[in-house]
Amino acid sequence: MKTTLTADAIAQAMRERHGRITDWKPLAEGEVSQAFAFRADGRDLVVRVGPRRQGFDKDAWAARRMPKEAVPVPEVLEIAELDEGVYCCVSERMGGVHLETLGEPQQRRLTPAVRAVVDAIADVDLPDSEGYGSFDAETENGPHETWAGHLRSLLPHDWSGLQTEADTALADELTAIAVEIAAALPVTRQLVHGDLNPRNFTVEGDRVVGVFDWEAAVIGDPTWEIARYLLWAPVLPSTRIQAEYDLDRLPDEPGIAERVRSLVIVNGLWALDIYRRQGRTDAMELMLNRVHGFREDPPGLTEGRDTYWMRLLKPGTRNG
Repeated sequence: MKTTLTADAIAQAMRERHGRITDWKPLAEGEVSQAFAFRADGRDLVVRVGPRRQGFDKDAWAARRMPKEAVPVPEVLEIAELDEGVYCCVSERMGGVHLETLGEPQQRRLTPAVRAVVDAIADVDLPDSEGYGSFDAETENGPHETWAGHLRSLLPHDWSGLQTEADTALADELTAIAVEIAAALPVTRQLVHGDLNPRNFTVEGDRVVGVFDWEAAVIGDPTWEIARYLLWAPVLPSTRIQAEYDLDRLPDEPGIAERVRSLVIVNGLWALDIYRRQGRTDAMELMLNRVHGFREDPPGLTEGRDTYWMRLLKPGTRNG
């Protein structure tokens, strides 16, 4: 749940901690965080306020661990508790603009740069850590023995609370499909940002100049990032452009289509569960319409882009 401190209260907290501040203005917010830009001590800064500290700790970890030239992560100046259950993270403000503000030709030109960031993150060495999934920022250890175990942990064991029995049956069926495929996935253990959507990085010219919001970072299969682009491709044009670029460059290896299918299903059901707990019926309907077609066996990754991989049913047609 998003925190409810007022902008004035947050600004006052920044004055108390950083002295005189200027150029205070709100920024685009995330699902659970508030964000503001300001200037203090001769630096352009950003403060984000949210109900959890873990994601901010991962931001600070990424600022220390990422290769700065390949993965430009803002320096974290401070992480603090402002109120009970309310945390802030103050970091430097990076330049550039969000990808979705650019025209299609520029978005297409930047696809290799975005892919290079994903690959650079995957290449970060984690020699002293173990486990899979959402790792601890201090130890770099993941909580699950396998990648399949992490994927299963994202999905509920009970889908009650969906709007119809048919919806519950669909979610159960897709859960079983994803879990079965995941159990046979190849062993891949690399670092993944986990949510490198167009709002979590900025670009300038032909470069990515800022990479933010590391809360969803996991240790596992970098194909997860492609699956997230693919899931949202029908409704976010810039994400579709990146998904098409990445799909065209996936290695033609046995089982790759099933691997992508499984990760898209898990991403979709994970989102569905979040929307279910939030009571967001329109978002639940959207996600059910998106994952409905993945009950069917997949074609190759170069086939059926519109009729399978990026298909979105129209509202009201799923159970018709």
